[in-house]
Amino acid sequence: MIQTPFAASITTASAGRVPELSPAQPVGLRALIERVEAAVCAPIGELGGHLASALAAAAADPDIVPAPLRVAAKDRYARHILHADAAGRFTIVALVWGAGQFSPVHAHHTWCAYAVLDGALTETAYAYDAAAGVAHPLSQERMTQGAMRFEYAGLSGVHKLGNAEDNIGLSLHIYGIDGARVGSHVNRLVLSANH
Repeated sequence: MIQTPFAASITTASAGRVPELSPAQPVGLRALIERVEAAVCAPIGELGGHLASALAAAAADPDIVPAPLRVAAKDRYARHILHADAAGRFTIVALVWGAGQFSPVHAHHTWCAYAVLDGALTETAYAYDAAAGVAHPLSQERMTQGAMRFEYAGLSGVHKLGNAEDNIGLSLHIYGIDGARVGSHVNRLVLSANH
């Protein structure tokens, strides 16, 4: 497990190594990988649409994340790398959210797409005030199975995500970064005006 600066943990699906495409992967995960490979080869302006289509198919597959990777950690949400592109173009990660577990307020250093696979998550969107260097809450949304988001890198997509429910939440994230840097180069912590 690699500790991240904002109280999440990362594991990989294969004994400490970043997993690559293999015949042992679930069919749905292999199909998702192929769709994401095609998406990252498309023009950058089409990336969000392609990833939304890929995530919609993945969210409909109950076996996309194996049962052993659906268990919540006690003190923080957990991230499990399901696949890291050998060329470093993207990484697919399952996030498991126990009751009351939230990310800090953050933006992303890379593009990011995610879908809720199980349970419900609460996302708070923020507006970043560059002059003050803080983010202000704008809206909050309860996102249920199949709900998804895409955001390019930068401070236009500041948010906080987590589980306000009593049961486990599960989400599938795709980041435009190699697997070895998921714990250190995805999230950009942002100071919130209400903290």
